[in-house]
Amino acid sequence: MKNKSGQILLITVMLLATVMTIVLSVSFKSATDTQITKLEEESQKALVAAESAIEVALKNNNTATLGSGSLTSITGFEGSATIGLTTSTQFTTPSIPKDGSYTFYLGDYDLTTKTIGASTNQNITLCFQSGTPNPAIEVTLVKSSSVKKYVVDPSSRITNASDGVPVSSNCPSGYIYSQDILGADIDTDGKFLLVRVLYASTKLFFSASSNFPIQGRTVSSQATSSTSTGVSKKVVLFQSYPQIPADFFSTSF
Repeated sequence: MKNKSGQILLITVMLLATVMTIVLSVSFKSATDTQITKLEEESQKALVAAESAIEVALKNNNTATLGSGSLTSITGFEGSATIGLTTSTQFTTPSIPKDGSYTFYLGDYDLTTKTIGASTNQNITLCFQSGTPNPAIEVTLVKSSSVKKYVVDPSSRITNASDGVPVSSNCPSGYIYSQDILGADIDTDGKFLLVRVLYASTKLFFSASSNFPIQGRTVSSQATSSTSTGVSKKVVLFQSYPQIPADFFSTSF
């Protein structure tokens, strides 16, 4: 009888331990799921807050602070969006799709008057990548009183086009073809380069010896939750100056 009682007690203890383990596991999972859901919700709210600050900063062309001005309705988050204007001797575009184009400014663009200042009158190297098929580019140099075109086609599909080979030493790794735009051609009245991409998409890389004019505004925005979660989201956006439709200067080959 004592042996049977001992066995029953042992089984009872094991059952209780099993039940307790299950209960604790379910409770822990429930608490974890609740915490994850809360973090995801806070993360989405933080992202929306950061993006809202970017919109206001771009609209006012000034710093936008969460919880003040037109952002007073956003509560529970701290942070701001700031606008930066950076210059460099190099500039890389996002991927330009086939038949798309990019406007590269040769003089400072005034957001208020919508005018372009005098160019820096320097040699510029324009590089682009290879692909299957290879892309080709049509470059239109627009000046105050004239227009000049350059066409680069490494696969010889366009009559009288340059093949862009050998690639300039100013091009970084991964950029196989190039075209030099001489400062003598740009002069001081050069306004912009309109680069049209043909046959396949590619990124464009511009290089010169002196800093280029600013090509757009870089906005950095961060929103941090004031709650115990402390969720933070940071968004960085580059907004180029107005892009001119390539149809204005396109050529049919």
